[in-house]
Amino acid sequence: MASYRIAVGTLDGQNITEHFGRSKGFRIIEIDQETDAEKALADIEVVHSEDCSHGHDQSMLESKIQALLDWNVTAVLISQIGPGSERMVTKNGIQVLVSEGEVAKALERIKKFYKKHHFE
Repeated sequence: MASYRIAVGTLDGQNITEHFGRSKGFRIIEIDQETDAEKALADIEVVHSEDCSHGHDQSMLESKIQALLDWNVTAVLISQIGPGSERMVTKNGIQVLVSEGEVAKALERIKKFYKKHHFE
């Protein structure tokens, strides 16, 4: 069964709420490529250092990216990401998807994209 995993930056499970650099956590969702069935695998929490408000801590960004790699995510879906963070994420083979609003609507667009680009 072919599937892929998306890390969604959401605090409430309904809306995309998180900026990558300041995100507190991600919901890991696995999507079956053939049936489009979604399965929430985990909600992972990212603990911030005390001085994180003074700019993005390099080791914090690296630990976030490592957590995503540990879950074998294909892409991260967040509301915003800075250029430096985006470079670090994509350098690690994770696609960056920026969107706002409801998680369900964004996932429908993502499923259409993956079908179009992975089955032709």
